[in-house]
This record gives sequence, C-alpha cells and structure tokens, in this order.
Amino acid sequence: MRRISRSAWHLVAGSISAALLAACNNSTSPNAVVTQAEANAVAEVVATDAASLSAGATFNGSTGTPFAASPMMGAPVMPATTASCTPTKSPASPTNSDGDPVPDSVRVDFAGCTFTNGSFTATLSGTIDFIDPTPTVTDMALKTRATDFTRTFTNTATGQTRSAVENGVRWVAGSADQVSLADTLQTDYTFATDATASHVRKWASLFTADQAGSIQIGSPLPSGTWSIAGSSTWTSGALSYSLSATTSQPLHFNASCTVDPRFDSGTLVIAVTKNSATSNVTIQFTACGQYTVTRS
Repeated sequence: MRRISRSAWHLVAGSISAALLAACNNSTSPNAVVTQAEANAVAEVVATDAASLSAGATFNGSTGTPFAASPMMGAPVMPATTASCTPTKSPASPTNSDGDPVPDSVRVDFAGCTFTNGSFTATLSGTIDFIDPTPTVTDMALKTRATDFTRTFTNTATGQTRSAVENGVRWVAGSADQVSLADTLQTDYTFATDATASHVRKWASLFTADQAGSIQIGSPLPSGTWSIAGSSTWTSGALSYSLSATTSQPLHFNASCTVDPRFDSGTLVIAVTKNSATSNVTIQFTACGQYTVTRS
C-alpha cells in the first residue's frame, strides 16, 4: 500500500515514468499482473477524472463559468474566475429563455487564464459549451461540451508540472437532493515526468447531498457522496488497458477541503484488464488531497 499526497508525488514520479516507458517498449507487456507503479499511474488519472465531477455538476449563473477549475491531483482548490482569469463568453449576453441559471447556449473560452495559490500556478485554455437541453423548462438540466479544455498546474517549489486535456460531452440532471451525470469524455494526461496517458470513459455517476434540499445548480455543490460506475480505456504508448470503475464505498465530497481531490473518504475500485487477465486497483480516499492505492 502506498499513500499519495502533495508531498509524496516526487517519490513516485520516477517509478511511474519507468513503468510507462517499459510498457511502451514492449507492446505485448508479458507480465499480466499490474505492477504497483502501473497501478499508481492508472489511479492518478482516474482519481483526477473522478475529482472533476464536482466542478462539472454546476454552473455559475452570475459569471457564466464553472465555479472551479477542474482539479489536478494534489493542487489547491482554485476558482475558475479570478482577477487574472476572466474567460470570454460568446455570446457575451446569452439568451436564457426559462430564467434558470443555465443559458440556452454559451461558449466559454479560457484562453489566457493564469492564476496562483501558494506554490502552485494554474493555466487554463480551450473552450466549454454550456447548453440548456430544456431551454423552456425551469429545471436543473445542463449539457456541457469540452473542446481541448486544458488545465496545467505547476508546483514552483518542486518544478513539477502536470496537465490534462479534456474533450467530450457531459449531461447533468437533478433535483435539490441529487444530481446525476452521464459522461462520454476523453482525458489526455501528462504526468510530472512528461510521460503521457489517455483515459477514454463512459461513466454514470450520482451525487447525493448530505443535507437534503441543499443542491442548487447556480451554486457550488454542498458536501455529499458520489457513486460512480462505468467502463473506459486507458492507454500509454503501446500499452492499453480496459477499465471498469465502481465505488464499493461512495466517495464523500467535502466542500470545505482546500486541496484536491476533495474527498475525505470512500473507495473507488478499478478492474484493470491487461493481456486478458484482470487485476483490481483500489483507490481509498483517506483525507482531503490524500489516498492510498493497492492492487490485487
């Protein structure tokens, strides 16, 4: 078992890079058992995508942007709109036929967005289209389409940079008690070692607020639990895995966390099929910004 936290990333970076480079040099990857280094690499990307659900479930009607930049593992929570990051909306004053927080259709361009928090610098680029799929009904429906939406985080204290580029569609529907998401998305991820991986997924997820009636699509998510299920493909170079994700214990989103991932408990189990053999990679979230990874 290995605990992953902001202070520990530099300890595992070398082993992750070595595992990925070795896999790329051997397309058959004769070892059918997922190694710990491979499990850590899969967990980093999958946990990043799981953590992004909370940012993607709501829409800030006052600014026309998400409430937070999609997270990067181990980085501090950062708002999507700051004095140094004012995304461009097109049209500038979008139509809102039903008066709910989601406009009929608006494109938000994050080009030039850069901001800092402590030793971390974040840069955003690319676009997200926010669409009301029920433009004449006042409800909590939302569709988003990401086009090369890129978030890059650099830890200036260590000199390490990670980035994720997201493309695809997300559907959001819900009530004041629960929100459901349906994702068809691809994340192209660059590790701190410059190794890369791609995660193409179809996930269904359900958020349940700790306090009934506290969800508003025009406000940040309150604390609550995420249940996730779905399939995906994880590739790096010539190496390719089939993944199946389930939450054996719902992931508890703690809205007061100041570091990503904003889960303080819960277990995400990834069934990894490699060379026709299946191993389990278990991600157990233990505190804000921390989790452990085991394989079996």
